[in-house]
Amino acid sequence: MSSGRHRLASPTASTTRRLLGSPLGITAIAVALITATAIAVPVGLDVLGCGETRYLRVSATQNMAPVLREAATDFNDGRPGYDGECVYAQVDEIAPHRIMTTLSGGRSGDSTIAPHVWVPESSAWVELTRVSEGGMHGIETDPPSLASSPVVLAAPEDTEGMPAPDDTSWTLVLPGERSPDRPLVMVDPNRGVDGMTVMHAVRRHLGSGDDADTAMTDFVRDVQRDSAFGEIDLDTFHPGSAAAEERVDPVIVVPEQAVVSYNADRASSAPPLRAHYPVEGTVSLDYPYVTTTDVPSLQSAAADLYEVLRQESYRSRLRELGFRDPDGTASPTLNGRPGLVAEEPATHGDLTGDALLASVTDWNRLSMPSRTLVLADTSANMAEALDGERSRMDVAQQAALTGLSLFPDETDMGLWLMSDEYGGGGRDEAADLHRLGTADENGEATRRQELMEVAEGIGVRGGGSRLYDNILAAYDEVADDYYEDKINSVILLTAGQDEGSSDISHGELVAALQDRFDPERPVSTFIIAFGSQAEESELRQIAAATSGSLFVTEDPGEIGDIFLSSISRRLCVPDCDG
Repeated sequence: MSSGRHRLASPTASTTRRLLGSPLGITAIAVALITATAIAVPVGLDVLGCGETRYLRVSATQNMAPVLREAATDFNDGRPGYDGECVYAQVDEIAPHRIMTTLSGGRSGDSTIAPHVWVPESSAWVELTRVSEGGMHGIETDPPSLASSPVVLAAPEDTEGMPAPDDTSWTLVLPGERSPDRPLVMVDPNRGVDGMTVMHAVRRHLGSGDDADTAMTDFVRDVQRDSAFGEIDLDTFHPGSAAAEERVDPVIVVPEQAVVSYNADRASSAPPLRAHYPVEGTVSLDYPYVTTTDVPSLQSAAADLYEVLRQESYRSRLRELGFRDPDGTASPTLNGRPGLVAEEPATHGDLTGDALLASVTDWNRLSMPSRTLVLADTSANMAEALDGERSRMDVAQQAALTGLSLFPDETDMGLWLMSDEYGGGGRDEAADLHRLGTADENGEATRRQELMEVAEGIGVRGGGSRLYDNILAAYDEVADDYYEDKINSVILLTAGQDEGSSDISHGELVAALQDRFDPERPVSTFIIAFGSQAEESELRQIAAATSGSLFVTEDPGEIGDIFLSSISRRLCVPDCDG
């Protein structure tokens, strides 16, 4: 920051410069220009004899918008009119998921967001719009493609541990498959088809079943911390700064066009990137030109704007920006660009219909924040040894610490310690279940971190567990304060024996849970029992009553896998088998 003496500018000039350079000033200028344009265009068109002026709203992705703006300018210069109506094209950059939500909500006629022409990065968005509840079923089923770009894995040239560009597998995205370990960055599947592509590829590789769901859970929890909420700008990961050089380079899932564009404009100090093409096949983004309006004049205008885009000058412009032709071939212009393999990569069209919905659903269920009440059995039975060395309490404590470490800081959590030595309720509510924020006066610890400190001090209290009473009370606690945007659950760490310490019986508990369980607002119970003396049959019925699960173990080394398995059960709730 400069600290020297300078001649002071006049107040008027200084104030003007500050205003023009400020966000407020820039906004004011933009508003003035937009207003002037909005007034000038209709007036000019009215002079030409237009009875009415309409605006053709065009929505495009960030990487496609520049070309559409140029085409819209050419279109407008032609002063198009249709049966006395003049039409003026305007291009906006609005994320495809927002457009899909608007069109699916049936607000296409009056929404200020809904476009008349929509150019998302993939026809997958069009299909999702059509099949979603309340979808716009009249939307085009076979829109023409403006360009294409395959989804690839991008990394700097000569990155350690990366395979050859044409010998890469989708398994590279799985935890433990990147050696040396490096982050994986992808777009949230709700916001980008490149993210859906990854989820589809992982599911296809893993298959189905409990083990596959556990592995999928591990993948989502590994990658969601680095997921992006919009089109990825590769410059933000490789700015060419000294600080960036100190970081471990991630593997990034993007369209090939993003790699080409980055290499063309990167800073001289930033590393060139290579596109890696999965041998199992990838998805080719097809940038469909979709007309969504049923107004005749706007439909005609949309068709004419498309004819402008079909001109060779615009096809050449798309190639210059790094896009392939609609059929997937790389033009001579693109062929010479660094960082890509010009030969058309193996692609597939499997990401449609149920596969699309499954890829998004898997992600949403596994990445959705949790609201969990943990019950820790501290009864006399927890003092018994499991393997001659460690007691049930030792293993349960390790399980609590391991399990808590697997949940993100954003988790809502509570902890009850169960023993009839705690008084009338048979429990000590060590922490309330509530929405997470800062948890202490200094705002330095989250509720999860506080509970880990509590778990480190858990010991055997003695007495009976009041197991059945506490399970029902915990279920009611979570269900009565249910959060629609979270996975609501009860996790029980126990010796698995009630021994008549509860006021209700096992049969009464199961019946009560079955009666209370609401598939529309599911609260599932996940039970981890320690030792072979656990009443396994009774516990399994309790878990099944809420579409939950039971795990019986004596090995602390299994705890991590058990928690991942329990988390993966959210993929089947509320229809899980026992």
